[in-house]
Amino acid sequence: MDRLKAANTQAEVCQVALDLVVERLKPERALIFYGYDANDQLLPQVGHNLDPRTVLDMGDVSLGILQDAMEAGEAKMLVDAMKDPRFGERTSAVLSGIRSVLSCPIRDGNGEIEGLVYLDSRIQSAAFKQADLPWLNELAEAIQQRLSAL
Repeated sequence: MDRLKAANTQAEVCQVALDLVVERLKPERALIFYGYDANDQLLPQVGHNLDPRTVLDMGDVSLGILQDAMEAGEAKMLVDAMKDPRFGERTSAVLSGIRSVLSCPIRDGNGEIEGLVYLDSRIQSAAFKQADLPWLNELAEAIQQRLSAL
C-alpha cells in the first residue's frame, strides 16, 4: 500500500492500485472505477484485461453484478455467478461468462460511494477467498485517502 503514497494524480493512484490487485489477487480481469459521469454512472479509470473505455458499452461485464456490488456497500465475493439465481439467468452475466467476482466500494469521508474495485474470473469459480475481503477493504480505504490528499 505504500506505493500509493508516491502516486501524484488520480490516474496514477488508480493504476498503482490496479497493479497491487493484480499482484496480490491475480484476477483474470480487473477494473477500478472512480468518479461519476453526467448520468451518475461510475467511470472506469483503469483495467486489467478489460478496456475501461469500452467495458460498459461492450457487455464485457454484467451491469447487474456491478449494480449489486454498489448496492452491497461493502466488500463482496461471488463464488460462481453462473450458479447464483440473481445472475445465472441474466443475459449479460451469461454472455460475459463471469464466474468469480470480488468487489469493494471506495467510500469518501462521508461514507458516499465514489468508486469501485472490481475483479473477476471467467475461467474459475471460487477464484477468490473470503480472506481476500479485508485486504480489498484496506486497499479501497487507501485509495480514497490518497485521492482525497491530492
